[in-house]
Amino acid sequence: MAMPEENQNEVVQEGEPREPHAAEEALHDQHDAEIAEAATRGEHIASEDLSPRQKAKKLRKLSDEELVALAEEAAKAEHWLDVARRGQAELDNTIKRLRREQQDAARYEGSAMARDLLPVIDNLTRALEAGVKAQDFEALYAGVELTRKMFIDALARQDVTPIAAEGTTFDPAFHEALMMDSRTDTPDNVVTTELERGWKMHDRVLRASKVRVNKRG
Repeated sequence: MAMPEENQNEVVQEGEPREPHAAEEALHDQHDAEIAEAATRGEHIASEDLSPRQKAKKLRKLSDEELVALAEEAAKAEHWLDVARRGQAELDNTIKRLRREQQDAARYEGSAMARDLLPVIDNLTRALEAGVKAQDFEALYAGVELTRKMFIDALARQDVTPIAAEGTTFDPAFHEALMMDSRTDTPDNVVTTELERGWKMHDRVLRASKVRVNKRG
């Protein structure tokens, strides 16, 4: 059976959408291409190594359409240049803010420990004042001992802890040997006496323990 004449030139499958704007889009693309080409001619003249007068003379020879296209491209370039400038300004401000925050963090990194130590100073002051008034050595000793404990607790909250020394094996990473012992009842290379307590923060040594170490024979 012959297909009707009006349908012989075009067969549309069922379910396939038509593109009613395809022709309009093609014309729009062609128009954009013409504008870009016209603008390119103007940009080429502007970039030539000529005097301003010579450039102006050549630009006056362009058609109205070419001049309009050149102006439109110049406006687009100015827009994106402005966007880039604002983006750079925002980036610069962000970098400056981050630097200030970093400097403040470094400057005040010890503030938490300082706050923990303030009550220690207060308690030590009260202990000394009470000892002077009462002339009571035992009360003064008890007050100072309590202050010492508060001090150690404040350091512990910042993860500052004493280094184990006496009775442990000598470790040059944590101990500094100042003197030697020769005890027969103690194994070699064992710390016999802590002369000055060492401290560490987390896993980093702040001050090594000064110790006596046993060396038999």
